[in-house]
Amino acid sequence: MKNIDFKDIFGAKTTFLSLQHLLAMYAGAIVVPLIVSSSLNFTTAQTLYLVSADIVISGIATFLQLYRGKFIGIGLPVVMACSFTAIGPMIKVGSQYGLSTMFGSILAAGVIIMLLAPIFAKLSHLFPPLVTGTIVTLIGATLIPVAINNLAGGQGSADFGNIDNLVLGLITFLIILFLYRYTKGFLQSISILIGLVAGMIIAIFMGKMDMQPILEASWFQLPMPFAIAAPSFNLSAIISLTIVGIISMIEVTGIDYALAGMYDKDIDEADLRRSYFSVGIGYMLAGIFNTSPQTAFSQNVGVVQMSGQKRKSIFINLIILMLICGLLPKIGAIATAVPAPVLGGAMIFLFGNVLSYGISVLGAQDLSDNRNQLMIGAAITIGLGVSIVPDAFAQLPEWLSWLTSSGIVAGAVTVVLLNAFFHGVKK
Repeated sequence: MKNIDFKDIFGAKTTFLSLQHLLAMYAGAIVVPLIVSSSLNFTTAQTLYLVSADIVISGIATFLQLYRGKFIGIGLPVVMACSFTAIGPMIKVGSQYGLSTMFGSILAAGVIIMLLAPIFAKLSHLFPPLVTGTIVTLIGATLIPVAINNLAGGQGSADFGNIDNLVLGLITFLIILFLYRYTKGFLQSISILIGLVAGMIIAIFMGKMDMQPILEASWFQLPMPFAIAAPSFNLSAIISLTIVGIISMIEVTGIDYALAGMYDKDIDEADLRRSYFSVGIGYMLAGIFNTSPQTAFSQNVGVVQMSGQKRKSIFINLIILMLICGLLPKIGAIATAVPAPVLGGAMIFLFGNVLSYGISVLGAQDLSDNRNQLMIGAAITIGLGVSIVPDAFAQLPEWLSWLTSSGIVAGAVTVVLLNAFFHGVKK
């Protein structure tokens, strides 16, 4: 943080650059609390609190990664927000044991993650470029269905696949495409933001912009400790949320290495340990303030790759915007109102850039070695298989099901084990 120009943080250009990061991640960040609250029959007040508090704590968790201290923070813009992996376990624990146990388990998982952090960090030698390149490629590939589902109107929507949705998403895509092709410098770097805003304006004329969330949102919401329930603890529930935490650590590892490559930075054991400590603290804050646990968001890696803008001031501005959106839900609701097809059109670029970056890392490896080809092929096949046909693994025992909870996790575990098998475990 020492080299940051604080005058630049609130500059217009910095704000525009951080806005496209906010719009890229905001909708995904609030989906988790909305699903959890509706499944557990939260009151309207509890739901509004959960959504707002989630954004605030996610902003703090992002700062804990961006800040590079003695014990916390990797010093890279690892954007943290609500983990989709947590949805099932939270709903199960909440319905079976109650909300106090659900939030208590998240708190306890945070403590366990901090204890595991030094152990996980010592495994950094298991992540050579071939492994990290495969994981980053998988991150991009497994997000493709998210982009296409949004392009079609959002999974489960009544008008899914409607031609109007596809046209709106493709118009957004074309706007970004032409801006990126025919502009340079700052305009090119905010092409995603301009495309999103233009898509929203077009959506208004097409009757696709829902203004109701903005009208219904409150003006101010302050996160409070144990606002919904005081913590209680159950061993089985703690184990369930700790597995979610381990998955978050694996996902964060992939993002750490992806960003490190973009910033030309080497990651060592101490960097990973501080990053994992930050994950644990984020989980503890989520338990204390009764919100959802966080993981690293891949879409923001795509924004970094596409915009080429890497200044830390952009991400400090983003954190401030996240806090504002959480503390002032009326403002945050504007980002919520971005139509799914508009997001889908932008996501084609964002997720495609993550995918292409992973492929570029793999392209620099020795692919003439058949063992490396087998490792990459098997890991991507398993990772995509878990994402595309999740029902194939529905009958796995519960203690093993965490491996197939995410295509990224399944593929990451596969490539790490295969690399150890073919090339040995070298410190």
